[in-house]
Amino acid sequence: MRTLALRPLLTAFTLLSVAAAHATAGSTATESLGWAFRFASAIVSDPKDMGKAQAAVAWDYAAMGAWREATDAAARVEGWRRGTAYADLAAALAQAGRNDDARAAIAKAEDVRQTVTGWQNPRIAAHIAGAWAALGEADKAEGLASAVALEDAQQYAGRTAATVASSRAARGDYDGAVAELDRLVEVKDIDDTWWRAVGYLDVARQTSLPRAKRAEALASARTAANSIPTWKKAEALQSIADEYRKQGFAAEAREAVAEAEGILVALPDTMPIKAPLLSNCARAWGELGRKSRARELLSRVEALAPTVQPIERPMVYANAASSFAAVGDKASARRLYGVAFDEAGTLVNARPRALAVVEICRSIGKSGVNLDDATRARLDTLFAGLKDPW
Repeated sequence: MRTLALRPLLTAFTLLSVAAAHATAGSTATESLGWAFRFASAIVSDPKDMGKAQAAVAWDYAAMGAWREATDAAARVEGWRRGTAYADLAAALAQAGRNDDARAAIAKAEDVRQTVTGWQNPRIAAHIAGAWAALGEADKAEGLASAVALEDAQQYAGRTAATVASSRAARGDYDGAVAELDRLVEVKDIDDTWWRAVGYLDVARQTSLPRAKRAEALASARTAANSIPTWKKAEALQSIADEYRKQGFAAEAREAVAEAEGILVALPDTMPIKAPLLSNCARAWGELGRKSRARELLSRVEALAPTVQPIERPMVYANAASSFAAVGDKASARRLYGVAFDEAGTLVNARPRALAVVEICRSIGKSGVNLDDATRARLDTLFAGLKDPW
């Protein structure tokens, strides 16, 4: 599921911010992510899927501040995504104030980029530009991002604007950041509208800016979200609501979550994205103190799970489990994680089964739910069963 995020800018529309995730890093989370990386690395028949899954786990380590594990995972990512993994690690390190380590990670990302040709090279460069922005290195961030946009304006123009805005905001230039994003106001392309909202939200997260300016940027992000269609708008609203809540604007947060929920409820039940995003709405309600509403919505999500395709069900159950954990219902979370593993085990081919287990273990790692001996034994069995057909 795509999140409205500048992952290299750390990042924006994600379930966990880096600052919040630092507090959850520990043996429980890293054990689950270790299993996730193990399963990801077993997908040897499909190096593209393997690299993508490995990079996702490396990001999770970085997001929770598990620097040693994140660095080790990034080094083991298969293929060109090793470059983006290092760049995203660099951004996380920069956000944590570990600037020397961030620069070292950027150097490793650049080393990978020099070996890569084709469209993957500018993709890595875009992530590196975001890392420079997180460091406040405006010239390097804007220069690299602009070069990428010149190479492929259709794909990278919006992202470049968001990167430039982030780099300016990081050094306290609020007006310059907003001016860059305002250039996209009349643009109708969905990716550009997406990145415009991302950019405003990232500016709103800059704690060095005055509170009034951050609130102004957040309001601009809310307005920008209105140009994003259908469920993508709901996804944006959820992240904007989260930032409203963190900045103390509870009424605005509730309004955004309610609008997101209304959009999602209207979607067909069989649409795979509906259940996970409704689960995220439930989590948002819980964080806003509406735990009964959160549980009611999660019950609806659980009822939706059997209506989606079998390949989607493990993650639907896992996402609902993580939301139950977020509202303090660990018993329901453990139960649904068990159902998620049951559903993963029914997948005939090993590749989708491995990918499903990766996502379940990533979810467990971020939820704070402990692995017990029975779950470890189940993971051993699932790993041993990763045989043909893939």
